[in-house]
Amino acid sequence: MDLDDELRRLFSDDRLDVHSTPDATEAVVRGAERRRRRRSATTTAFALVVLVGAGAALTQLPRSDDTAGDLLPTSTSSASATTTTTAVSTFTSTATVTVDPPPSSSGSSSVKTETGQPTKTTIPAVPAPPQPQAQPGQFGSLKLGMSEADALATGSLIEPSSAADPENRCKAYATKSVPDANAVIISPVRGIVRITVPGYAKTPKGITVGSTVDQVKAAYPNATQSGSTLFAKMAATPAWSYVFETDGSSVTAVLMRLDANDCSTV
Repeated sequence: MDLDDELRRLFSDDRLDVHSTPDATEAVVRGAERRRRRRSATTTAFALVVLVGAGAALTQLPRSDDTAGDLLPTSTSSASATTTTTAVSTFTSTATVTVDPPPSSSGSSSVKTETGQPTKTTIPAVPAPPQPQAQPGQFGSLKLGMSEADALATGSLIEPSSAADPENRCKAYATKSVPDANAVIISPVRGIVRITVPGYAKTPKGITVGSTVDQVKAAYPNATQSGSTLFAKMAATPAWSYVFETDGSSVTAVLMRLDANDCSTV
């Protein structure tokens, strides 16, 4: 008997058949159902652990807005006809830290107000003192510093002269426009040291006899006051000043005086 015949004999032997019980099929189905449920439960538990861990990590991160995070996608597991849905919500909190900027190089600083808005403060600049006016010391043909001979040559002086100081060093002259005997004072060294301006004449700033003290100070901001007299320095060569004699409220005389003079009465 060859091998093929022996195999046929064995396969046809009814004693080697495996006979199943009537409930074998149902038992196999129930076992497969239990395995599917265990796998589903394991998958759901793992998804929950991952989602909870992600939510805990997200709560540690700062956010730029104050709204709660959107709900995370749900995890769904199914077994036969039954569906289970689990939702996990995560929320984030925010923290805001404000740092003041360093002071600027210009000297200004920022101050926080109650509303949290920075307010810039600036130190006001100190105004510079008023500068002397630039104007030559001259009225008509007479100039401060002019020698006596040159002054007489203009024809503006009225002779004879008179002593202008107790030492009889300086001479005083009246002029054709101002009959006062001390209208012009001349030093033998400095030349003309003072000129009296006629009452009808006005300075380039509009000041004349009758102008108020306030008008003088407004026209000449650098003017200084000594008693009832105001002095307004001019920027010229030689250096000189306006002298405004007042009665306390208005100008009574306007004079032009050389700053460097050697006549004791000037």
